[in-house]
Amino acid sequence: MKRPVAAQGSSTLLVTLILLLLSGSCLALLMATQTQMLVAFQHKVQVRLLAAADGGVELGVARGIAGAGEPITRTLGRSLAGAEVLLELSGFVPMAHGACHLCMTNLEGTLGSLGGLSRVSHAVSASARAARRSDGLPPPRRSVSAVVDLMPWPAESRDRWDLAATMAAARRRIRQAALAGDGLYEEGAPVAVARFEASGVGEPRVVAVGGSGTALHAAEISPRPGPLWSFADATDEDGNGAPDLGRPLTAPAIVRLRLGEGGLPVVIFGGGYDPDRPHEVGNWLYIVGVDSGRLLYKRRLDAPVTASPAVADLDGDGVADRIYVGTLAGALYRVDVSTPAPVAGGPVAADFRAPRRVFETGGRPIRQPPAVVPVPEIGALVLALGADGRVDLQASRPEAAGRFFVLVDRGSGPIGSAGSVVAIDPSGSVPGPDRLAAELPPSDQGWSLALDQGEEVVSPPLAAAGLLTFLTFRSAGFDGGGIRRYSLRLRSGDAAAGGARGVPVASGGSRPSGDFGSPTRLEVDHPGSYSAPLLFPGEERVLETLRAGMPESCRFPGARLRLVGAGPGGEPLRLAVLPVCRIDVDWFEDRMF
Repeated sequence: MKRPVAAQGSSTLLVTLILLLLSGSCLALLMATQTQMLVAFQHKVQVRLLAAADGGVELGVARGIAGAGEPITRTLGRSLAGAEVLLELSGFVPMAHGACHLCMTNLEGTLGSLGGLSRVSHAVSASARAARRSDGLPPPRRSVSAVVDLMPWPAESRDRWDLAATMAAARRRIRQAALAGDGLYEEGAPVAVARFEASGVGEPRVVAVGGSGTALHAAEISPRPGPLWSFADATDEDGNGAPDLGRPLTAPAIVRLRLGEGGLPVVIFGGGYDPDRPHEVGNWLYIVGVDSGRLLYKRRLDAPVTASPAVADLDGDGVADRIYVGTLAGALYRVDVSTPAPVAGGPVAADFRAPRRVFETGGRPIRQPPAVVPVPEIGALVLALGADGRVDLQASRPEAAGRFFVLVDRGSGPIGSAGSVVAIDPSGSVPGPDRLAAELPPSDQGWSLALDQGEEVVSPPLAAAGLLTFLTFRSAGFDGGGIRRYSLRLRSGDAAAGGARGVPVASGGSRPSGDFGSPTRLEVDHPGSYSAPLLFPGEERVLETLRAGMPESCRFPGARLRLVGAGPGGEPLRLAVLPVCRIDVDWFEDRMF
């Protein structure tokens, strides 16, 4: 039976409509698929940009620790067409120095000459940009910046000067000045160098000061090499029939003090010693101007001063706030210099900044400056101080056992005496408590350690990252003597690596002098460096112990800080290996897509 024409036309129209609907659905499905693919691609690009920018910051930190701080540009993903990412990385830029409770605040000595250790804030940024977009729009971009703190960290550029070469030049200049002055020069006489910015001079000034005989000589090393002045003091202000200034035995401190209208560079030193009149000469603390050699300050103490003064900067501004100086009678004095002192053509007024006796070692002489470390949780400073049993400088045999103290100084009032400080068992192997904990009563804070009979502290103590280290000498009669290196946990006095607190490093030598044990280089081993020296036995355990005692906010980028100094015979001696704590202060996104 044949269908009507109208019916055939309706069927054709229906099929056409169905085909149109199917075509539209397919087209919609195709467009949706393409949109999803585009969204997926853009999401992939976003993920790549996210990873590239974040990874770029980490790369910038790693390169900065390794000493490569210049900006770089890298293209990532070259093998994936259309998925390349251009990474632009800024330098690792130091912005500011902050208070570091894991660092010494000492300004003097060779560690101060190297710039010291601090908490250094760095800025780094990374910008990741896609190479192109398929829709012709500007390519997406993501920029991330971060502020990262490192501590303990060299407060100034590691390559800013060669201290060994500078010291050699300083000794030559001081020798010339001494011979030109009174015609006398003692080989091996103590010398201090300092570098500081000076107004009207395009480059930093380097100044050296050293003693020879009973005079102190100063010379400029750069930028205008030449002699500056000589200082001698034959007056007898205490009326004992002897000159006040004796033979300098240690290097002075060259620092800035709040004198006059600003921070004035000065030289701080003790009165020295005279073996013929051991109790009458040198019982003074002096301060003179770096440029003029003019006497600015002179105060009488109880006994000769043969130790370098410890000069502490408590607020990180590079200007001294406190001076500590010890005497051969075993007294430790504190001088507060945190407020400006008027200077009007003469010395500071006699009633201003009087030294205050704050600690007694029990008659043990102080021949090294203390290390000064802030401890914010107890609101005080910690002083690491060695005291000898060898009472007479000319004696060939020691007379008593030395002692090492870790003291808490709250800045007002006395610290105490040797008998008031908790003594830890030198032979004890059980870990001791934290002797600097805030919950302890003040009378129980701090500790002391008895040294062996005849053992003397012969290097300035170093305290950083929770590690306390110093060198001792013990005479062995005609066979010379032996040198030990102590590596202790500052807060407890325990051996940092377990086992013995003191480890022999040399034997058969004579009593060291001069710059022995003072750090002359700060070296950073960056992660993955093949040039980094191998650790000595026990040093990895020391690093693990120190990391465990650092703040919880610390991350450890793998970097190690090595302090190298002058050892027996002048050869390099590794004084300490320290971990570096990284704290991410802030991460922020500048722009995304």
